Amino acid sequence: MPHITRRTSAVAGLLVAPIFFAVTACGGGGDSNGAGTQSSTSRPASTPTPPTVSMTIADGSALARAVPWQVMAKPAAGDFISEVEFLVDGKRLWVEKNPPYVFDGDDQLLPPWLLGGGDHVLSVHIQTAKGAAADATANVTVNVPRAAEKRIVGTYRRVVTRDDQQRVQPYRLPSKGAFGETSPTGRWTLHITNDGEIVGVDPSGDAANPFVEPYSVNGSAMTLYGPAVWRQPNPQSPNLFCEPETPSDYTWSLSGSTLTIRNKQQACADRDIVFVGRWIKSS
Repeated sequence: MPHITRRTSAVAGLLVAPIFFAVTACGGGGDSNGAGTQSSTSRPASTPTPPTVSMTIADGSALARAVPWQVMAKPAAGDFISEVEFLVDGKRLWVEKNPPYVFDGDDQLLPPWLLGGGDHVLSVHIQTAKGAAADATANVTVNVPRAAEKRIVGTYRRVVTRDDQQRVQPYRLPSKGAFGETSPTGRWTLHITNDGEIVGVDPSGDAANPFVEPYSVNGSAMTLYGPAVWRQPNPQSPNLFCEPETPSDYTWSLSGSTLTIRNKQQACADRDIVFVGRWIKSS
């Protein structure tokens, strides 16, 4: 959404104990060549010392709830971390260049159901300014039932009005993550999928650049977890409602083609402007 900006570099969840990994430096000595000969007094360049690395997701974890995936990396004296790559099953999904090194951005979570059920390999690759490198890996299992979402799956639309904007003013505060312009009025669209994500389109109608909001339901309760920026076509346009956009709880009910969402908490005003209200399901 053009009205929102934040820094990018490309938590209701289970916290698992950090695990430390052995790391090795990448790189080696280089030859000093001149006119096809090597000086007998030349010495190979020293191998840079690799950083030490730990992650908040431990090897062997069973992931059933949204969790923070953060990397703690400490370079050798005189060096600094230049880049942290986050990979899932060998595919690079996120890059951070500034601490804290958190997958999907500061204070955000990894909803494991978006990876699909079964076994997955979460790995990170760290590079330093002096050319040192280190890796860490966690083999995890995702086991999150999705059947509960089938009742709510569908495409819904509603028109956000100035009354919706006024309704949240008492808690639209910087201390609750409010920043930038208020969520705009006009017709919003939510595509609620059975794999636990909501793909939304704002009143601009730019369906090629939606926002993605992971969710879960348990009976009439719904939890929204904040943006899954890594799932968007353009991660450089995060489309956040708040900074940070913290998880919060809602209730939902479906009567005929009308989906009603109500907030149980006042966590993110701009998100509530959009989500809280009556949505009409498309036929």
